[in-house]
Amino acid sequence: MSVSSIRSARKFRQTALLIDDQSTVLDIHAAILKSLKMDLKIVKMTDPVEALEWMQNKQVDLIITDFRMHQMDGMQFVQAIKDACNVLCHSIIVVTAIKDQTIHQELLAAGASACLTKPAQTHKLATIAKTLLENSRDKYSGAVLESK
Repeated sequence: MSVSSIRSARKFRQTALLIDDQSTVLDIHAAILKSLKMDLKIVKMTDPVEALEWMQNKQVDLIITDFRMHQMDGMQFVQAIKDACNVLCHSIIVVTAIKDQTIHQELLAAGASACLTKPAQTHKLATIAKTLLENSRDKYSGAVLESK
């Protein structure tokens, strides 16, 4: 059985990884994802280095990360994910208090799927997350059809 067929199975739960050094923000983002009613596995972490290590043996469908973190900033984190990305790249939403559009554009150019200003508007974060998760699921469905 291929990874694609496992991941597209009805009982498969997509994984969302949330990274922020503020537990309140993690809880808010988790609540927003739970409101999507997509039966997600939600993993919350406060350390981006630990998150990168954890992801080495996991398939993560969506990452929502802070920009300003102690160990590395959001740009370094996005680049580390993209550098380590082998088969399927991750959908990454960066949430930052920085309102500088140049930094937002640099994050998008580095591989982030979206960049939102803190506090992220609930509806906007939910809409983007849902779209990225559906696109991830559709990629696997397409891969299964192609392999048959």
